[in-house]
Amino acid sequence: MALLNEWATFPKDLCLRPNDTLDFILNLRKNLLLTGDLEKKVNSANNFFDPALTMAVKKFQRRHNLASDGIAGQQTIEALNITPAQRVQQIQLNIKRWQADSALMVQPHVLVNIPDYTLQLIGKAHHTIWQTRVIVGQTLKGFSTTIMAGNITYLVINPGWHIPQSIILREIIPILKADPAYLTRNHMTLYRLNGSRSIKTSAEAINWFTFNPINEPIRIVQEPGPWNALGNLKFIFPNENNIYLHDTPFKALFEQPVRTYSHGCIRVEHPHTLATYLLSTNWQNPVELTSIRQEKELNKIMPLPKPVPVKIGYYTCWVDAAGDLQFRKDIYKLDNLNQNFPLKTSLPGPEVKVPTETKV
Repeated sequence: MALLNEWATFPKDLCLRPNDTLDFILNLRKNLLLTGDLEKKVNSANNFFDPALTMAVKKFQRRHNLASDGIAGQQTIEALNITPAQRVQQIQLNIKRWQADSALMVQPHVLVNIPDYTLQLIGKAHHTIWQTRVIVGQTLKGFSTTIMAGNITYLVINPGWHIPQSIILREIIPILKADPAYLTRNHMTLYRLNGSRSIKTSAEAINWFTFNPINEPIRIVQEPGPWNALGNLKFIFPNENNIYLHDTPFKALFEQPVRTYSHGCIRVEHPHTLATYLLSTNWQNPVELTSIRQEKELNKIMPLPKPVPVKIGYYTCWVDAAGDLQFRKDIYKLDNLNQNFPLKTSLPGPEVKVPTETKV
């Protein structure tokens, strides 16, 4: 394959900056000419990192969701070292993903793309009505966000957080061994479980060094409020993985280019805007409900006018509205042509069933 033979790879620790003069810059020019990020009229024999090459690097970085600083550093070099043959496989795999998912999803719907860290509202004409940034699950085993589809049926205002046992065991108990006051500072309440009874207790009453969750089952709940990990809103689409969309008090994390911080659920940068759309029957002209921000009732359930389909997908390449081919890093290492990607669905019927008790 001629294109593969012309493609250059670089040392992993290489860093090329504007105004550098190095032989590696010749190969950088060659690659960016092949990708179309550098205009063909530019002198490809020039080993000076000039402004035209800087603009080409920035364009390449934007297409790969990298910081567009014009510096070919570690992450940019990593993307450049992926060969055209590998990119062809990536494109073929993602075409299959898009085709399979598009055949099953109805319009309009909510689309979350895990590797892109975005949430989009897709209208009836298959165009993006609104988009916001999201935070997805960590790359650690057990904390990644699951690929699935479902229907968002209701949202909860001022939710409490029933902390999953996996987080209690892996994160909170190790903290309590050194700092029993951790729960109080973070507005968390500890309960011992005795059959169907929940008995409130203090962290100091338990020896965390000998604690056995099988013999001493417990539950920890974080109270609603500005400190709550779920923020002011959560959006529920019933599924066996207990994954949902929610607000977060840690807004600064949305500024990070790589946003794999959650335990599997999806944190939404602008949840109140999302709620406005989901509670409106016309996404082209949504009516903002200021009452959501002003609501004081805790754990208040608000059903949607009708269930809204949601797809949590995994797409590492696509062509955007401007016609540019976009690539994203395979954060969960799922781009393997020998793997199957079954669509996990949890699609409730048209009737919205509101539970009497909300558990997270």
